[in-house]
Amino acid sequence: MVNKTVCWTGSDYLYAGPGRKPRFLRQLESYVNRELQAINPHEPELQELRLQVYRDVFGRFIEEFKTYQPLLCAIKKEYENTLVYQQLQIRDLEPLQCHLRLVTEECDRRVRARWEEEQALEREKQQLQRDVEAMREKETVMQALVARLQSELADQYLLYQEQSDAHESLIAKLHDLTSCSVKEEEPAHENTGEDKDPVMLRLALRVCREDLTKAQVELNRIQAEYWDVVPRCNWETLEHTHQQTLLQLERLQGDFDQLRSEHDTLLELHKRDSMHAESDRSVTEQMDESVRHQQSQLQSNLLKVLIHSDASESGALTVQEFRAALRTAFPLKSDQAIDALVASAESELDSSNDTIAYQRLYSLGANGKNGEFLSLVMRQSLEERQLYISQLRVQLGDKGEVSVSDLRGALMCVDPALDSDALDWSLSLAFQVNQWADYGKVKEEELNQCDTPLDRETVLQRLVSVLPRQD
Repeated sequence: MVNKTVCWTGSDYLYAGPGRKPRFLRQLESYVNRELQAINPHEPELQELRLQVYRDVFGRFIEEFKTYQPLLCAIKKEYENTLVYQQLQIRDLEPLQCHLRLVTEECDRRVRARWEEEQALEREKQQLQRDVEAMREKETVMQALVARLQSELADQYLLYQEQSDAHESLIAKLHDLTSCSVKEEEPAHENTGEDKDPVMLRLALRVCREDLTKAQVELNRIQAEYWDVVPRCNWETLEHTHQQTLLQLERLQGDFDQLRSEHDTLLELHKRDSMHAESDRSVTEQMDESVRHQQSQLQSNLLKVLIHSDASESGALTVQEFRAALRTAFPLKSDQAIDALVASAESELDSSNDTIAYQRLYSLGANGKNGEFLSLVMRQSLEERQLYISQLRVQLGDKGEVSVSDLRGALMCVDPALDSDALDWSLSLAFQVNQWADYGKVKEEELNQCDTPLDRETVLQRLVSVLPRQD
């Protein structure tokens, strides 16, 4: 702080000739340079500390120039109020920026996961299609093979039948020749008693040998032509295997169709669950946003009351004036709660006199967090909401499920001063009716159309985000 005990009456203290700085200006510049050098650039509240140095210098400047003091004080106050308002706005926007970043990352992750899942399903589909095509090609080849074997078997069977008939015909001819030779030899032997004719025997032997040679040639030809013919037992086995393959192909096709149907069903269920999850997440985010908005509104209203109570526009109030301002801002709070707020403000500011610099209460928070006083205000508000919910629970009694009319009656009993817009807004949050409507824009007919009762605890938990009364 600039030394306020210095009193300089020379003409060069405030004014100086050309090319020279007044002594008062040199003192202020020396103080600013000394204080700024003493600030650690790595401290988290660097900008706040630098601003405080210039606040002190500006205050010393105002004290020195008595004539312009009212105007300069008014300028300083407006800047301070604007700075506090901007800090509140920044605190409100920081959670939204963080939430937007988290939502963006989650959406990107889900898009990548959905894309990878679709790629895996596409690869599986293509593999199944390749398997089906391979089985169909195999079936076509086997059907062609079976048709060719059947044709060859029919040809070979006809040829075999012809050869068999020819062979039987030769055997019959040989048998006839042999019978004739025996009949001719027997009468000659009986009648003449002479030996058999060697010429006839040689002739019969030659005919037999010729027939035997022809039979051997025919047998060799048949063996040469039919050595690669499939036996009937093997053909029946092949036919049975083919039928089994066709049955297996039909089962695989049925399994594939069932798998595809189940996959489509699971995909539809997954999409439906995703839509429900998105809806539930939207409701939760809306409730959280409502809580943050009400907390910010509560702080802003309190600051307006404190500024209005500051008649001297000095940025500070006496303890009694501060207590009266709190009573004006929170008319329903108990004396114990007001005393706790006053004690918290004095402790946070480490005030040793009978004044409270209320503007500093809004600028002492670090890293976007509230100070001790504002945190106590928020805790008291939360406790009042919990008490409000407890009173509603008592009014609802032992009902497991409540309707819109039940909750409307309980709210009016607990808080008779609740206006119609606030009442309809609370009911819309509890029953999730027209969730995207703004405050005061919920239509009563939309609430009346919601005739489905809900679980009592679910409704009360949704009402936690609603302020119990307009303090």
